Amino acid sequence: MGLVLKVKAGDRLVINGAVLRNIGKSQMVVEVENRSDVLRGEEILGEAGACTPVRRLCHMIQLAMVSREGRGKILPRIHAAFEDLSEIMAKSHGSVLSEALTKVGEDNFYAAYRLLLPVIKYEDELLAIAARTDQEGSGS
Repeated sequence: MGLVLKVKAGDRLVINGAVLRNIGKSQMVVEVENRSDVLRGEEILGEAGACTPVRRLCHMIQLAMVSREGRGKILPRIHAAFEDLSEIMAKSHGSVLSEALTKVGEDNFYAAYRLLLPVIKYEDELLAIAARTDQEGSGS
């Protein structure tokens, strides 16, 4: 049995770079029978949402996932982003970043993306703390 996906009416799905949209009025069920790069609509991180270092890395990974032709250009940027983040987050998430980079090396971009989700959450927490500190420091 392959990967079974349920796509709500109006939702998008990316399979091997092809963007599919369920234009029907009801849920669509799709089975992907072979290994494919699949990204569900709610997982797609647009360029506007890629506003932090980890989110930018995830966005680049998604671009590599859906564009086999563009991978050669984006992979060096992905490796550089991993290197930068590893220097900053070695203690907190070094092993996760290393494992995600290994998945990128295996062309398993979806697994790399999924491994980075807790790192996004951690980054969001750090940014929230920094924002509160800035507010307190400015006397607001």
